[in-house]
Amino acid sequence: MASPILTGARARFSINGVKVGYATGVSVRESLTHEPIKVLDEIQVKEHVPVDYEVSITADMIRLIGTTLKSLGWFPKQGATPKAHLDNILAIGEMYAHIEDSSSGDLITVVEGVRVSERNVNITSRGVVGENVTMVALRVRDESDLS
Repeated sequence: MASPILTGARARFSINGVKVGYATGVSVRESLTHEPIKVLDEIQVKEHVPVDYEVSITADMIRLIGTTLKSLGWFPKQGATPKAHLDNILAIGEMYAHIEDSSSGDLITVVEGVRVSERNVNITSRGVVGENVTMVALRVRDESDLS
């Protein structure tokens, strides 16, 4: 029986069903914002009400020559003109991301409505070139939501 402890060696990260090759880390952030209700003639907050829900993903990966976010269709190509660039931006649809236990094949996390919002490439003189990708999303479900 496999250990119930999920490790990075067992975690598989994929976007639109495509394994993100040479991914070195992924972070999924789920945030609820609560607004304090402050009323006149009261020093204490009456209650906190939820007003916002946000999901984001940050992924770190090794940069592979010939395989880019643009070639995978996850980030828009520039295009020959500003209009072509805008058309490419608008053509990128929502994606989905999965984190699964490669040992059992069980889904650990499903992120829906994913869009890449930022990418950064880090090049050093004697290091492996890395890429950091920031994404926004609509919602995230973990195994308790999926069962």
